[in-house]
Amino acid sequence: MTAAADPRPPQQPPGADRVAEASAELRALAGRLIRRLRHAARADVTDSQAGVLSRLERHGPATIVALARAEMVRPQSMGATLAALEELGLVERGAHPTDRRQVVMSLTEDGRARLTKLRRLREGWLYDAITTKLTPDEQAVLVEAVGLLDRIVGDEPPEA
Repeated sequence: MTAAADPRPPQQPPGADRVAEASAELRALAGRLIRRLRHAARADVTDSQAGVLSRLERHGPATIVALARAEMVRPQSMGATLAALEELGLVERGAHPTDRRQVVMSLTEDGRARLTKLRRLREGWLYDAITTKLTPDEQAVLVEAVGLLDRIVGDEPPEA
């Protein structure tokens, strides 16, 4: 009988059940952590707006279409998000260097300041939670685990 025709499930390595359970728990935990971080910031910008501010900070000015592709939304949705951010004074329009039909959006100084404030609120809550709820030994384990999680996640997926 060939391996492809074998009806038995493939042999699982030792501990595979524990890894599968940990994977499910980590996925659920990631969702709860994100909700707690959002709550900690209680921001006047939405998560999608904060994501656009962050992308503009990391990658610099971009067109609406490029931002929509990167954030995996329709250009119309990105236009609405950017209009709200522009109204708040967090982004500004500029001329495209080679195509006068396009607009380039960039982060304003107020946008940078808002992004910094959001990060401080979220990271402050997380720092307080780690230092008050975990022992020094547990904190050391967590610090090590962050490196492992970073290896799992890797770099951002390539932009479409």
